[in-house]
Amino acid sequence: MEHRAQTMLYTLLTAERYGMEVPAGLLYYTQSDEVVRVPTSHNELRGLIGARNEMAGYMMRRNRKSGSQWDGNEGIENLTDDDCFLPATIDDDRVCKSCNALDICMLYRKVRTRRF
Repeated sequence: MEHRAQTMLYTLLTAERYGMEVPAGLLYYTQSDEVVRVPTSHNELRGLIGARNEMAGYMMRRNRKSGSQWDGNEGIENLTDDDCFLPATIDDDRVCKSCNALDICMLYRKVRTRRF
């Protein structure tokens, strides 16, 4: 899923760069020497852009707080849910079991929920 998403985003960048519609991208897996055609799906692109906008919102809130908690002097001991610079973790066994970011996510979750 992540590979498809990245390929679709590259098709958007290519379309913008060259000013033409790009109906599909190609995904090449080096280990299996397989090439997969990834068509651009309007609904999937809309979902990706929505996720990007959500992440940008968290980053904007983080930047607005840069003069206070986020200056590096106070650490993370006073963080609230509104202060976090990433969305809350999913914490769903079914979804998380095959995620390639599971270790990183677990560390983020532990730091986020730890109270000093």
